[in-house]
Amino acid sequence: VLNGVGGSLFGPQTPAGVFNYVLKRPTSDRLMRFVAGFDGKGVWTGQADLGGRFGRNGMIGYRLNAVHGQGESYVEGSHVERNLVAGDVDIHVDERTVIEADLSHYRTNTTGLPGSMVYDTDKGANTSTTLPGAPDPARIGYGQPGAGTDLQTDTGLVKIKHAFGARWNLEVGALYQDAQRGLYGITNTLLNDRGDYTVTRNFTAVPHYTIASNLVYLNGRVDLGGMRNDVSIGTNGFVNNQFNYKNSIAVTNPAVLNLANPQVLDFPATPAGGGEYKQGRLSEQSAILGDTLHLNPQWAVQGVASRSDIHAVSYDKTGKVTSRNDAEGLWSPTLSVIYKPGDKLSAYATAARSVEPGEQAPAGTANANRFLAPYHDKQVEVGAKYAAADNLLLTVAAFHMTRPLASTGADNLFAVAGTQTDNGLELFAQGKVRRDLSVFGGVTWIDAKLDGSANPATEDKLVVGVPRFKSDVVLDYHPDYAAGVSLTGALHYASRRAATNTNNAFAPSYLTLDAGLRYATAVMAHHHAALRLQVLNATDRHYYASVADGNIVGSPGANTAYLAAPRTVTASLELDY
Repeated sequence: VLNGVGGSLFGPQTPAGVFNYVLKRPTSDRLMRFVAGFDGKGVWTGQADLGGRFGRNGMIGYRLNAVHGQGESYVEGSHVERNLVAGDVDIHVDERTVIEADLSHYRTNTTGLPGSMVYDTDKGANTSTTLPGAPDPARIGYGQPGAGTDLQTDTGLVKIKHAFGARWNLEVGALYQDAQRGLYGITNTLLNDRGDYTVTRNFTAVPHYTIASNLVYLNGRVDLGGMRNDVSIGTNGFVNNQFNYKNSIAVTNPAVLNLANPQVLDFPATPAGGGEYKQGRLSEQSAILGDTLHLNPQWAVQGVASRSDIHAVSYDKTGKVTSRNDAEGLWSPTLSVIYKPGDKLSAYATAARSVEPGEQAPAGTANANRFLAPYHDKQVEVGAKYAAADNLLLTVAAFHMTRPLASTGADNLFAVAGTQTDNGLELFAQGKVRRDLSVFGGVTWIDAKLDGSANPATEDKLVVGVPRFKSDVVLDYHPDYAAGVSLTGALHYASRRAATNTNNAFAPSYLTLDAGLRYATAVMAHHHAALRLQVLNATDRHYYASVADGNIVGSPGANTAYLAAPRTVTASLELDY
């Protein structure tokens, strides 16, 4: 994950960061890997991973992955099923040119697990104002049998890579993805602070979208005046079409339940959606230019800028345009100064501005489906990286970031309510602390507040769902005296999080522990085998995995919390042939 604003590098992005997905590629040697796994109360999973090359001089490489898993999860009567088929092919046209093609089909169907908890509602005399303590997620009734999600994603992409000598590389790519989202989950809406709630089945979020994207990058090196320039020129963009049902499929049971006594309810059949209509289209295209100028072995200056055009339009059920937002010539610049006094230490200072597409108003608001104007985010960061040993990297970074924060107001309009200001410090370590002990993780302190809200009740208050302290640390102990045996452990900590934008309620802090055992050996002298056993949330802590401003995630006039999974045991056996 590339943290922070990344608009200058990749075009419009949210300031939460950019995910760098690396797909499995064909292997030079033949690969036949099989994995059998078990988790929860009865979810069995099998995987086959095959790879290799054929043709003249191995010019064609292949990688095939197939996964099937199903069974009962941690709630009695729940059901989990997932299926993946993915194929990857590399064609080496010559020594400098390779064509990469990837196709995948992925489907997950999960029912019976806990639904979301919607609170801080506005229902006159019946009004919940606080987030209750997290109940036992394994208890029957917080979800409903047969209610959940049925998600299917089909993706195809192709890339052409060509090397112009030793210094310049060209990459051209295109992707198309079709995502069908059967959203038949449960929403538990709290009516008051006594724990009374009603249950709604099926969501009003977008059930279908398509994405077509493109990229062209040319990267290389130019020496001018005795100084090296690492140059990048490129463009990327996407077209995102969103489709919704003409008729709402949500149904609510009139029964009033209590968190102390959840129950399984009967619901009428899901109403007919009336067919799909295109409710929105978001497109973006960016041109990117970057240069890292190495002034000398110690100092370097990096400058990157992108120019973006964003077009957003929403439609009603008849196809009539309900809103249009076009913005062209939006700049996202980044400037960094890098100082490297030696081989083990480097320091940097970065200032960046970035554009991101404006959010779309959620269902239930007066301006539902309409896109807001593009947001402009800012970030300043200073940090250092230190190689404490050959296999141990330590990093520290301090940052200041601002971005617009949208919410639904008293007028039921979804609009920018102010500026989210984040000040933070992050410490991170990865590598080997010593020969038999590896570490990966760190701790972040972040102060996230809302400024400029023009509302005394929310001004300078903590942003919903953001803890002051968050830490995730994974340890792997593999002693020499026990060849092939490794003990693993992970700690996850979050301090209390604001549960409302007025900060009158908080989700408590939590600390969870994962513990595991891994044994790797060789079978018949040549074949790798690994046995893994792990206990997640070993102390069975009940807590909320996520707490969010419901106005943003689709519950107008409320906030939403999602329960974390209870203690879960997983085991797997991996064999390579």
